[in-house]
Amino acid sequence: MNGIERMRRVPKFLEGEPLPAGYFDSPNPYASAPTRKVDLGALVAYARKNGKSCWELTKEEVKRFEPVR
Repeated sequence: MNGIERMRRVPKFLEGEPLPAGYFDSPNPYASAPTRKVDLGALVAYARKNGKSCWELTKEEVKRFEPVR
């Protein structure tokens, strides 16, 4: 896998889902970042504790870290 293919890879939890507009665009450092829909710190800690990368997490695993509404 070359660098470009790796950059175009979609995380496991987004497979089969419609991607947000501009998903593969380069980030704009002058624009406000989009609001996050998960607790990233807890998500990363969970992935490390379970020996996975964030790209390998399933939809069910990621859903645990979404805010309760």
